[in-house]
Amino acid sequence: MAKYIVLTNKDTFQTILENDGLETVESYQFYFFDKLKSTYTIAKVLDDNAKIQLYENYEGKEYVNHIRVKFFETFENIEDAREELYEIVKASGNSDDSKHSKLVKAEGVPAN
Repeated sequence: MAKYIVLTNKDTFQTILENDGLETVESYQFYFFDKLKSTYTIAKVLDDNAKIQLYENYEGKEYVNHIRVKFFETFENIEDAREELYEIVKASGNSDDSKHSKLVKAEGVPAN
């Protein structure tokens, strides 16, 4: 049975997507007040033993971590992964701010 995960990339926090254990399915860009705040990628897990490389630049220091897929929340299908992504974005601001945020499929097609 396939599993899917949602990965995040921000200015200071990067998930390395080039990984033999993952297959990128689709990516979305989250904008707030027309400024790109983050990119979310839904990936299919090809290898349960894969490790995902996370890179963080925080207060002038660089950190690199390799985290096993088993520590990420997984979803049984792409629709469940998309629903989680929409919940993440919805929770990122209050209702007054939501009119200033948008989620756009990386190819330029607005997400539902």
